[in-house]
Amino acid sequence: MNENNVNVNIENEEIKSPIYSSKFLMNKELFYDFCSVSYNRTKKVFLVFFCLVAYLIGINLLVGNYDIVVGFGPFISFLMLLTYFRTKKSIKINYERNLISAGKESTLNYELFEDKIVSHVDELKREYFYHQITKFFETKNFILLHLQHNLHVTIEKNNLNASVDEVKAFLMNKCTLVKKKKFINCANDKKWSLVFLIALIFVSIVGTVLGLVLKMNSIF
Repeated sequence: MNENNVNVNIENEEIKSPIYSSKFLMNKELFYDFCSVSYNRTKKVFLVFFCLVAYLIGINLLVGNYDIVVGFGPFISFLMLLTYFRTKKSIKINYERNLISAGKESTLNYELFEDKIVSHVDELKREYFYHQITKFFETKNFILLHLQHNLHVTIEKNNLNASVDEVKAFLMNKCTLVKKKKFINCANDKKWSLVFLIALIFVSIVGTVLGLVLKMNSIF
């Protein structure tokens, strides 16, 4: 009877083995790559404000509202510049905070089961369920599953026990509450954020110079 119980327990352990897993050391390079997702929203905000500022500068130059052009363009550019550097500094602070808190670079292990995801961060174990996943993201090194409050399941691609495409297909099938069944690539979002920020500043400077010149011409 005892022998049978042991066999059952062994079989249950085999059944509960993860389908996919990824274990890795979260070093500085990987942490900064993971944080590329932080620039996804920043990129979108900069693009919206670039289009808005360019449109408003054009309209106000045409109707002769030069004071508005001179005023709001530089102000918006300054706010967006602060946003960019705040995001960059926040990533650096978070890495240093994690390093101080753990006393070392953490080892992470994510296990994907049929009904849940189990994470091991050093000695800390947590469980998540697929219905908690709301978005899919992807960077150069990671498959990122967004949960809430900027919390992500970070599955490192290079240490997966299967192909990346196979794991993606599995996740898209399991995460039923994700509306967009695709992985948003954030690998270059920092670069695009900077491009849109520079474009915004350039348009603001051009608009301000034109506004000042046209205002002076209208006075004299």
